[in-house]
Order: sequence, then structure tokens, then C-alpha cells
Amino acid sequence: MSSTLAPSTVSERNPITEKDVISTLDSLGLKPNPKDINDFTSLLTGIWEVWDKVNQMEDYIPEVDEERFPRKNVHRPEGQANAENAWAWKCEVGDVTDQSKGGLLEGKTVNLKDNISLKGVPCLLGTEIFTDYIPNTDATVAKRVLEAGGIINGKAVCENMSMWGISCSAATGPMSNPWAEGFSAGGSSSGTTVIVAKGLSWGGIGGDQGGSIRIPAGMSGLVGLKPTTGLVPYTGIASLEPVIDSTGPMTRTVLDNALLLQAIAGVDGIDDRQQAGCPFPGDVPDYSTLATQGVAGMRIGILTESFDQPLSDTRVSELVMKAAKSLESLGCTVEEVSVPMHKHAPDIWAVPGRLSAYASQMGKNCGRRGYCMNDLTEKMLPINQEKFDKMWAGYSNTVINGKWGWDNLPPTLMGKATNLIRKLRDDYNAALDKYDVLILPTVPFLAPKLPSPHAGIRDVMVNSAGVSLNTSAFNLTGLPALSLPIGFLPSLVEPHPKLPVGMQIVSKFYHEPTIYRVAYAWEQTFDWKTFE
Repeated sequence: MSSTLAPSTVSERNPITEKDVISTLDSLGLKPNPKDINDFTSLLTGIWEVWDKVNQMEDYIPEVDEERFPRKNVHRPEGQANAENAWAWKCEVGDVTDQSKGGLLEGKTVNLKDNISLKGVPCLLGTEIFTDYIPNTDATVAKRVLEAGGIINGKAVCENMSMWGISCSAATGPMSNPWAEGFSAGGSSSGTTVIVAKGLSWGGIGGDQGGSIRIPAGMSGLVGLKPTTGLVPYTGIASLEPVIDSTGPMTRTVLDNALLLQAIAGVDGIDDRQQAGCPFPGDVPDYSTLATQGVAGMRIGILTESFDQPLSDTRVSELVMKAAKSLESLGCTVEEVSVPMHKHAPDIWAVPGRLSAYASQMGKNCGRRGYCMNDLTEKMLPINQEKFDKMWAGYSNTVINGKWGWDNLPPTLMGKATNLIRKLRDDYNAALDKYDVLILPTVPFLAPKLPSPHAGIRDVMVNSAGVSLNTSAFNLTGLPALSLPIGFLPSLVEPHPKLPVGMQIVSKFYHEPTIYRVAYAWEQTFDWKTFE
């Protein structure tokens, strides 16, 4: 370890005085021994010099091959070119060489949620806290789409700082459900959902920290997968909290979803969310082929606690139950199974989802070995009054909750939540020892009507209440979970449009092939648009 005694020559920038030692200890409710103040001041002066040396070093940023993958026609579409208000930026990025010829995604268009880095293409993150952020590298998923022959045709609007489950919070304005004007498309991967559902992209890559792929997929009639934690690298994607961060494919069909997952999955050697069992890119399974192997003899568990959540629409519960039981006709055994801890998952999520998320948003990237997006942190921090006034309620609430929590809650709360997450995963895995998959409603109710643009904080909070009751558990535990569209139901509010219903299918770590088998078998047997 370097000596931290004050050097003989101190930088003119060095700000340290005895007052810094005294005030630092005072903030902890402590007082120094007067005879030690000078020595502690010298030590703090010395370590500042060391820290400053590191701060002056050039950052290490992953390189991008812009000759092979040039960024073309980068613009923000207006008017009819963006009638759905779902495009954050349009572009055309593809391989101008023959190296990607014959790739898994050759010629297929893919949009990226606008929290995913694409060098040279502005990133809005759904906020107006800053308006001039242009990433300096490509996320791993972007690079893999391009190397597989895909064409990135734009960035899709995401909800404000990826912290909202209803499509009303983006600074660029609300987005309607693709099936019903004035109703939520879900969030926070709302723009990706609308663009894919409208056929403006073959597929999209969303982000999911509490359900932000599965909620909009469920509300808008798409297939959306939150993979096993770390299976798809999160490198170069704006983080909320590493424990719950996930990214994955959003498509119109199961096989498209499986194909896109195959293209983007696997170890990248950077993302520290990846763990034992994660395959190298060359060993990623052929999910599309595995999805077609049938389900005869499989055991299906219907998760009892998920069907009577607060705010549940009984019609949604009944339709998902019917869809699950219909798998019996394909040779499956279908039974109900109880996992009582499922009811506690949203409360447990609220600990890292506030405390850890706050620390992460404040740039406190402790214990990390991945790539840190310092260019984004510089845009976000420090938080001042002007930025706070521009924050969406979900983000400002996280700041308030997180700051108060760290200052006032028991120091063991974060550790307790961490231990309870393990118990939650163990309880699901105990059920999955008996069943191949668990089935539950993606969202316990239909897409709500979008709130008024003039709605206050309480009203927008009420409007979004309950959207992640059945999804957040699988961000905590890391288990893979897919939302599959299984029907329509009429809204309970005027003017009674029919809205999609999603069924969530969950399995053990790296059992995506099992999930795809169940989803594909159901999709091929039943027409989700007419199932009732």
C-alpha cells in the first residue's frame, strides 16, 4: 500500500485542512483526540494526493469499430415519422463488410432501449435532467447484434431513468398501448414494446430491474424475456442496481425471442453480474431448436400466491389459469403449488430497490469489477436544485427514500434483505425441484388508462401501483422469466377496449430452453388473439 503521509510537496489543488478531519468525525458523532489531529490531517492530505493521481489518469473505455459499423442517418424523428412517440433516436448501424454474412440476425432490424449505449447516438434515458449525453462506447448487446448481422435502426424511448412501469413518465411524452389509444403500454421498456408491436422493428432489447421487459410485454401482447441474471451481459447499459439489473429480448413470437437471445447471450469477460454456469458465446445453446422439442411429460406448477395479489383483476387470474391448464391437452401435468415467500418479494425488492439504487445513482460503485459508465455519471451528478426540479417522481422519490434510509435505518437492513433474497430463491427452487416451470400472471390486471398530464405525484403513484407484484421477485432471485401473450380482455374503464393479458413462465437458472418449450408449445397450439 502506498504511504499516505503528506508528501514534501503538496499540490496547490489539495484542499485538506484540520477542519476536514474534525468535520468528518463530527458527521459520525465522533471527536478526535486533540494530539492526533495533526497526524490525521497529514494522512488525509497524503491520501488525497494519491486519489488525485488516479483522477488525473485517462479513463479506460472499450473501443468501437466504427469503420465496420458506421453510425448513419442519426436523427430524432418528428411528426408522422414518430407518430407513436416511441423513437428516441433513429439511426442505421450495420456491418458494411461481409464479416457478418450468414449471421443469426442477418438483415433483421433491432431497436435498443434508450438506456443502452450506442457510441455517437444520443441517449435520453427518458429524462430532462440532462439533454446532451452521447455515449462513448457500445454496450456488449449492441456489439453482438451488429456482429450477428443485425441492423440497429434506432433507440427506443424508455420511461424516466428506467424507473416507471406505466408509459407516461418519459420527458418526450406518453406513449399509448399499441392496442388501445390512451392506455398504458407498460414500462419501463415502453418504446421498445410499441416499436416491436407495431412492426417498426423485427425485435428489440429491453431492460428489466423490476419487470420492465415483462410488464410492457404483458400489457402490450409481446414475448418478453428477463433471462437468468448475467446470461446477457449488462456492460454499457445504465444501471439501477447490479443485483436487479437485467437485459433481454422483446419480440412478437417465441422463436424470434429465442433467436435474439442466442445472438446476445454469453460471457463477455467484463460484466461482474455473470456467474457460474454462464456459457461462453460459442457455447450458447441453439434456443430456437430447443424450443421446438415439445412438452409431453413436463410438470407445470401454477403459483397459487400470484393469483390473489392486491388489485388483482379476477378475470386476468381466470384467463391465465385457463391458459396454464390448457397445457394438460399437450401431455403436461398441471398442478397448483404454494410459495408463501412470493407475497413478500415486492417488500424485499424495496430495500435494494431504494437503498442500493440510491447509492448506485450517486456514483458509489463499490465492489464492482465491470465497466463503469463515468460519462453518464458526470451528466447526472452532482444533483442540484435545477436537476431535482426536473426529476420525475419515481427518481426523486428514490433519492429521498435512499438518502433517508441510509441515514436512519438499521445498518443490518441491507444485509438482511440480501439473506432473504437467497431464501426467496431457495423457496422457488424447492418448487422447481418438483415442477419444470412455474406459471403466474405477468401483471395482475390489465393496462390502466394513462394518467392526466396534470396529475400530481400521488395520482401517478396510484396509477402505477401493483404493476410489479408478480415480476420483481425474479429480478431479486435472478431466475429467468418470460411473459407470453395469452388473450384479450375488455378494460373495466371507458371506452372498454380489449387489452392483452400476459402469462409469466419461470424456471431455474439457465433453463431458458425449458421456458421456451412451454411458451412455443402454447403459442403453436392456441391463437392468443382469440383464446378465451
